[in-house]
Amino acid sequence: MPSPNLAVTHVAAAQNQKEVTINDAVDALDNAMNRALSLAMADANLTLTGTQANRNGLIILTGTLTASRTLTLPANHRRLAIRNATNGGQEVRARFAGSGAEVVIVPGATVLVQGNGGDLYGVGGGAGALGDLTDVSIAGAANGDVLQFDGAAWGATGVGIFNRALLPFRGALLRRSTNFSVATTGVYVAVPWQSAEYDSDAFWDAGQPSRLTIPAGVTKVRIVGNIEWQTSPTSQLVEVRKNGNSVLGGGSFIVRGDSGYSNQMRNLSSAVLPVSAGDWFELAVYVGTAGELRGLERTWLAIEVVETADAADPPADISGYKAGQPAADEVIARVPVARRTRLKIDLAGSHASAESAATASADFDIRVDGVSSATMRFAAAATSATFIAASETVLEPGQVLSVVAPSTPDATLAGIGFTLAGTLVL
Repeated sequence: MPSPNLAVTHVAAAQNQKEVTINDAVDALDNAMNRALSLAMADANLTLTGTQANRNGLIILTGTLTASRTLTLPANHRRLAIRNATNGGQEVRARFAGSGAEVVIVPGATVLVQGNGGDLYGVGGGAGALGDLTDVSIAGAANGDVLQFDGAAWGATGVGIFNRALLPFRGALLRRSTNFSVATTGVYVAVPWQSAEYDSDAFWDAGQPSRLTIPAGVTKVRIVGNIEWQTSPTSQLVEVRKNGNSVLGGGSFIVRGDSGYSNQMRNLSSAVLPVSAGDWFELAVYVGTAGELRGLERTWLAIEVVETADAADPPADISGYKAGQPAADEVIARVPVARRTRLKIDLAGSHASAESAATASADFDIRVDGVSSATMRFAAAATSATFIAASETVLEPGQVLSVVAPSTPDATLAGIGFTLAGTLVL
């Protein structure tokens, strides 16, 4: 009679040569704890035999996968280590037959699983990617990555550079090298700047020297300024102005009737201000009597970028090119997805171009894991394509996006390049 889980033969009552059965049992236990077995999955699901599962302590899965595959274990209580050493960037789902719990093993991970014949549970998962955090759902971590907890597991706050603790600084610092006379009273006078100490995004243009102009993609900024009067006016007002007007949070500073000294210094800072491309800011002074601003290091204006559009919705475009004419049903592109990516309705923002125009209308099928998701259509005589997608699609890591040529090739359509506009899902 064998043992219930590892099927190790028991010693029978009054058995002769008990040492043979005992030695076989010891060998079976030794193999079950320590032996490794490599198995090629052949790009298909795989079912372990009782001997494979019960006489090895580590199963190493090899081969090249084009989609997520299932590894089915014999239905008994067993603790077993499984390594996903396959190529192709696909996960392996270990489970028992039926609808019980399964364990997802990401590429390159080694997972210790424990089951009861119905449900399979992972002990540790692919934690090696971040050094001992067993509930982290991120691979390929880099120094400086920031994590957040979603109530179930730790994952990346963002993706790539958008997940780093330190983002590149963006902003500008303007200065004057000479004094500036404010002779006009009773109106706001914008201070013209003479040079930029630094300017990451061409905020400043010497042709409009008083302005800091917002480039495309910047959505929130903070403005800080400083002035010092060489000769002080009375009833002075200093403020940050947006598009020529006062703005909520602009950091106004007002002084009336100062006396006893002349070289007064003012420093002001705005709140974080929402902006759009083309908005502009100035540091303006309003005086009751004429005065003179001191140059050099005393009078300056700075802008700091606080938020950008790409930080909230960073791009994740997918591109491909097919030289010559596609054959019937040819897969002209096949892209395994590395990070969660969103494709909008009708693949908004996407573009495709052909070197040779189509004779008749030609539809290319855009598929996700082999299932049709969208259409790239070249109309008759067209060298550019339109895109058709009824709904938004979110691509998950490990899924494969492919572009398949029409079943009936077009007579002239050739040299097809395309870029599908996607955004990272943070």
